[in-house]
Amino acid sequence: MSSLSRRLLVLLHHEGLQLVLSSSLAVALLAARVAWTGAHDYLFLVWNLFLAWIPYAGTLLLRWLHAKRVRSLSLVPFFLVWLGFLPNAPYLVTDFIHLRFRDGAPLWFDAVMLASFAWAGVGLGAASLRGGSRIVRARGGAWAAAAFVPLVALATGFGIYLGRFVRLNTWDVATRPGTVLVQVLSPLVHPFAHPRAWTASLTFALFFAVATIATGRARRIARES
Repeated sequence: MSSLSRRLLVLLHHEGLQLVLSSSLAVALLAARVAWTGAHDYLFLVWNLFLAWIPYAGTLLLRWLHAKRVRSLSLVPFFLVWLGFLPNAPYLVTDFIHLRFRDGAPLWFDAVMLASFAWAGVGLGAASLRGGSRIVRARGGAWAAAAFVPLVALATGFGIYLGRFVRLNTWDVATRPGTVLVQVLSPLVHPFAHPRAWTASLTFALFFAVATIATGRARRIARES
């Protein structure tokens, strides 16, 4: 194998580049749709993708603080902000709810476009969770990291439920804290009165956890090959 080929493989194995490529594909497909149809029906996907990048940026910040040996207690506020934004990444999967026949573009193209945004969002979320897990493992050990992934996945699943069905967003924590508190506590206090909250949260959590584990395993195999 030539040195150029080896360099290309190293680049393609780089997590950040993979995430940029998947996001670029999604935006390119949307741009092509807008150019062809002149319609702006799906422009909201760009904003959703931007929000999906925030937790990954937070992971990079946490890794930097971890490398600087910042005290674990001082990292907690950063982790909480990171956790608040994390559901925005896999939330992109739920945008399939907008898929329908629209004038100007075939349904199959819109399906591929939505899938590309979902793929980018899940990739960003999984990379964010893996990065957070590595920090927890380094600070708290293997058992802490093993508990961290399912707990964060469950919290993320609940966050996706709040975003898609209750129509809350991350900013509401600051602008409408009372409403957020009520919506968060209601399924916990009255679980049988909120079956959709539990079924949706658990479904999203399972999906996100498996996606995180599977993509992490795929990356290890790629590095070893």
